[in-house]
Amino acid sequence: MAKGIVGAEDCAALLEKLVTTNTCQPEGNEEKLGQMIAGLFPDSVEKRWIDHGNGRASLALRIPGESPEGGLAFMGHMDTVSCGDPALWKCDPLSAQREGDLIYGRGTADMKGGLVSMIEAALALLKKGQPLKRDLWLCFTADEEAHGTGALAFSQNGWLKDVSALVVAEPSAENIGLCEKGALWLRFSAVGALAHGSRPEIGINGVEKLMELERRFRTMVPVEEEHPSLNHTTMAVTRLEGGIMTNVIPANAVMELDIRTLPSLSHDALLEKAQGLCQEMMEACPGLHLEMEVLNNRPAVEVAAEHPFVSLVQDCCKEAGIQPVCKGLYFYTDASQVVPALGCPFVIFGPGEDTMAHQIDERIDIHSMARVGDAYYSAMEKICL
Repeated sequence: MAKGIVGAEDCAALLEKLVTTNTCQPEGNEEKLGQMIAGLFPDSVEKRWIDHGNGRASLALRIPGESPEGGLAFMGHMDTVSCGDPALWKCDPLSAQREGDLIYGRGTADMKGGLVSMIEAALALLKKGQPLKRDLWLCFTADEEAHGTGALAFSQNGWLKDVSALVVAEPSAENIGLCEKGALWLRFSAVGALAHGSRPEIGINGVEKLMELERRFRTMVPVEEEHPSLNHTTMAVTRLEGGIMTNVIPANAVMELDIRTLPSLSHDALLEKAQGLCQEMMEACPGLHLEMEVLNNRPAVEVAAEHPFVSLVQDCCKEAGIQPVCKGLYFYTDASQVVPALGCPFVIFGPGEDTMAHQIDERIDIHSMARVGDAYYSAMEKICL
């Protein structure tokens, strides 16, 4: 039984250090936090860095086993979103103020609490002193909240090619995420022709052309399929700008779409349809120019509920006193960047409430970090020992 291996007060002390180290976007400064994390581990642990420049870096800690094949990886991001207006918080968002069992601050739930559980579980395993049979990786990524720079680097550098499974330590309310929606963000730019507001027929209205494009493209996005955990594919217009005066037909316009996809939907197929529609509209309207830019392209990922690794994680949770529910996530995580490259089973499982992410007065219960840390420890034992 792994229950009680990771201490809640140890988690609280470490979380305070992580939260008071400012890694807010857009600067990030993850290298500073990574250096502090690396210093918690002895020289027997291999420490690998990915330098992203300007104080931004990702860190991998490898606790070597007798064989690199079949190892286990944990992943979490070091950056946080901005604190917003500190005056709206009940306390300084970078102070890690504690009230009873709750610690407040930016990143407590999303997701420095998950980093704490990863670290404390691994330190407990090292303290046990038993040589590992398989590698254990702790991966700390940069820039998850914006561009996924760190996760993309891990997907491309081959360090994790031999791992048999991945745990993404995002806050999940101690439940187990088996899938997440994909995200495809598109920006369309239109260049038409100006005209007087009283003579729209001699201009090319960029705003109206983008509205037409959206209407026609929406019919090409399959939204009927229902997923048991993720509902439907969705498409939303999140930006539409154009025009200079009320009495001037606008030539230029910009529209952005946020499409959240099910695992069955190919992003490449959607992009091909969108590009074809742009070409068709330009051919039908000489003088109109349409351009499409991909702002974000993260595929949906999914693991079967019956997979043995999922069953193993469920057993580890029960040993730690957790009764998890398997669920899907509408938002994306680092899993979207690394799972397609690794091709290994994964779960998204971490301490704290996912509803706390990006919120004013973000907070986490120290016992949640400890319980999840115990579950992580159990998984490390079962796979790496």
